[in-house]
Amino acid sequence: MHTLQIANKVLDGYRNEKLTLERMDFLKAQASEQLEEIAQNEELYARFLAKVNPPEKIDVLLLWVLIMSDEDIVEEYIDECGKSFREIIPVSDLADLLVYAIHLYKVEERPLEGSEFLLSYEHSGLEEVDQFAFTNVLLFVERSKQVEIEF
Repeated sequence: MHTLQIANKVLDGYRNEKLTLERMDFLKAQASEQLEEIAQNEELYARFLAKVNPPEKIDVLLLWVLIMSDEDIVEEYIDECGKSFREIIPVSDLADLLVYAIHLYKVEERPLEGSEFLLSYEHSGLEEVDQFAFTNVLLFVERSKQVEIEF
């Protein structure tokens, strides 16, 4: 996972400047709400869990990242729940949740339940979310280094 390789100081800067408390509260609420919606359909929820095979105890945020980073699950979620992926679960939301989880894991040293599972999880969809998160942080670093030049 590339996001795990980001220096703590950079993760902390990104977290403090880009991932506001309001943003994180919104993302947490969104993840919880949508997981609850899926869980109302026990068969659908069981299929999703079987695909990602998470540990018994896993934080809602991490479970949401695992589930929504799987394109097949997202397609089924859209069909079964009548959702629009682009409006409901943008990749930037998943990337921000991933950066937040890595920040808690590395910088604050208080990992979410299931962090080790997430870090060892191998799936192309999660890899794409990881690349997106890593790129966002790099763009943040690049912008923070830019200075205006007056002539």
